[in-house]
Amino acid sequence: MDLFSNDIKIDDFDSAVRLFRESREGFVKLFNTSPVCMSMTTTTLGKRTYVRVNEKFLSTFGFTEEEIIGRTSVEIGILDQPESDRVRQLIAEKGRLQNDYVKCIAKDGRIVHTVSSIEMMEMNGEPYLVSFFVDVSRIIDQQDIIEQHARQLEALNKELESFSYSVSHDLRAPLRAINGYIKILEDEFGANLNAEGKRLLDTVQRNALKMNSLISDLLNFSKLGKLPVNKRTLDMQALTSEVLAELKNSITDHTEIRLGTLHPLRGDYTLIRQVMHNLIANALKYSSKREKPVVEIFSEVNDHAVTFTVRDNGAGFDMKYAEKLFGVFQRLHKVSEFEGTGVGLAIVQRVINKHGGTVSAVAEPDKGATFSFSIPV
Repeated sequence: MDLFSNDIKIDDFDSAVRLFRESREGFVKLFNTSPVCMSMTTTTLGKRTYVRVNEKFLSTFGFTEEEIIGRTSVEIGILDQPESDRVRQLIAEKGRLQNDYVKCIAKDGRIVHTVSSIEMMEMNGEPYLVSFFVDVSRIIDQQDIIEQHARQLEALNKELESFSYSVSHDLRAPLRAINGYIKILEDEFGANLNAEGKRLLDTVQRNALKMNSLISDLLNFSKLGKLPVNKRTLDMQALTSEVLAELKNSITDHTEIRLGTLHPLRGDYTLIRQVMHNLIANALKYSSKREKPVVEIFSEVNDHAVTFTVRDNGAGFDMKYAEKLFGVFQRLHKVSEFEGTGVGLAIVQRVINKHGGTVSAVAEPDKGATFSFSIPV
């Protein structure tokens, strides 16, 4: 490395220390051309007086060299007294400062957030404190914006969940009235209805039951946002066996269930059970029209995550519509083909998101579908 070249760049504070010890002239060049703020002060901790600053320092804080040299950071206003005392205490305790957050103040009063390193050095037989200040204000400002948006989004989600819950709950009352009147009509006037009247009454009843299912699913979806995630180690073999037993009425004599290795998982028992129920129920439903339905359930694990997969040989779907899969009330098949409310996969995604995981789907029309979810180990 040519210590005297004009394009010396600094990667970290230790590099500067090493360069300084190898060549004072090289360090001076490095000091003047550094892309980060640098300063040299006297070593008296109670009164660290500036003796030299570089161009980046001046442009960042908005001072001239005449305003800086011979004065302390508190006198100039770059540090307030509490922050100066804190820095002094850290240097007194450790003999140096390394990659520490220091809040500085520019000449125009704006806050300059920095990550700073300070170390004792000798120049021409005299000890000095050499400081590096990396301006991270933009990063912190962007972080504040992100956090603000996150808070707004969280508030909006809570309002939406509350609205969904209220609407769903309030819809139950008129729906109960509709079902009650349908029962009265059947019991008291059913014998007087002709074939068309009975068909119409049956249509009303079926749609009322469908609306009840939609409301129930919407309520369940809304409640998910409020439920805490109580994680524990889950025996996924046992959990999946329970789900299959619960779905036994959907498993025909011709259905082949291929149950592979299912690794243990840390998660909420009730929520993960709901995920497995929804995925397996979907696989059974969409493969039910096959002469020989096949449903595969297995998992894989690596250092980062455990991935569970449910695969079927059923109706499948066109991947160009895949973004609709996990939306509430989104369906890729007609109700006349396959019953359902279109909430099951939305619940799956929400549960897995609450566990810090991801959900994916791959399919092809008439060639089956594969749904997988991964949760960090």
